Amino acid sequence: MAKRGFWIALKVGITALVFWIFDFLMHISGVGESHFYYISKFANAILFSILWFLAFNYKEHWKRIIYSLIFGTWISFYYLVSAYSGLVQWLGLYARYSAPPFVFGSLYLSPFLWWIFHSIVFYIGLELAGLVKK
Repeated sequence: MAKRGFWIALKVGITALVFWIFDFLMHISGVGESHFYYISKFANAILFSILWFLAFNYKEHWKRIIYSLIFGTWISFYYLVSAYSGLVQWLGLYARYSAPPFVFGSLYLSPFLWWIFHSIVFYIGLELAGLVKK
């Protein structure tokens, strides 16, 4: 049982780190983000990774794609609502009142493209973690 826990923890770590590193690189190429959002997006990636590897973990790629789209929807929605609705400012945390640009090269990406980006990098994390064999 302890060995199974190790492999699950390793896969969760790979998935969450892949997502977080890509997200960090994308934000840092724009205007950056507050520590609160870097930490909370990492925590969300860990939570969704744990859910996947403990409850779902299907072999079919299309199920991973669907789960990644659900994660991308959640993280994009969570990010926009918590950051820019005033909720976080009301709780006394520092945050911007408007979304920072999501920049790739000289292209400014809309929130719709954030959703696609979040979904794709989480899917890549699931696929890379799936390469780990016992």
